[in-house]
Amino acid sequence: MPTQRETDSHNTTFKISQVTIADSPALAANNIPAFWADPHWRLEWRHRTLDYHISQVALRYPRTLLRNRATARHQKAVDPASGEILGYVRWSLPESHSTITTEDGNEEGTPAWPEAVIPPVSKQQEDEISRVAATAVWDPDLTSDPLLDGMRKIQEEILARKTYMSTCQPSRLRRFTQTEWELT
Repeated sequence: MPTQRETDSHNTTFKISQVTIADSPALAANNIPAFWADPHWRLEWRHRTLDYHISQVALRYPRTLLRNRATARHQKAVDPASGEILGYVRWSLPESHSTITTEDGNEEGTPAWPEAVIPPVSKQQEDEISRVAATAVWDPDLTSDPLLDGMRKIQEEILARKTYMSTCQPSRLRRFTQTEWELT
């Protein structure tokens, strides 16, 4: 069933699709301005301009996307008419839910939700991605908001208590790949 919301202009359709490392510059251009609106996050980067920070994050994004391929899942919302990325989400699955388990409880080893796994690259490509990422400037000012330290510690404590994901039988799952949603 399509998700609907009101917009100021005409109907907009978007497609949920797989992310690849080629999306890195567009993801940086889409995501960093969203974080820039968060005052706590912004304090860590007050010594950098938004444009400069986007350029540096774009250098790091391919490595970030390839990190934790066993448990990380990525999706983007794309305007099918323009190809523009409208949104991005990264999901972190618990290891216990990262591979498909048969109904009798045996693990198949096949990645769960494979259409949201970043496609692999060659060792040579991965080495080049790491080399480029190492050239990026990543220097947050961690002293600028002492409240963040306490918030991070509380978050780690809460997440360590239990797995925050329930199991669903594969027969009850529906796949939503390349799905178009209409916004009105």
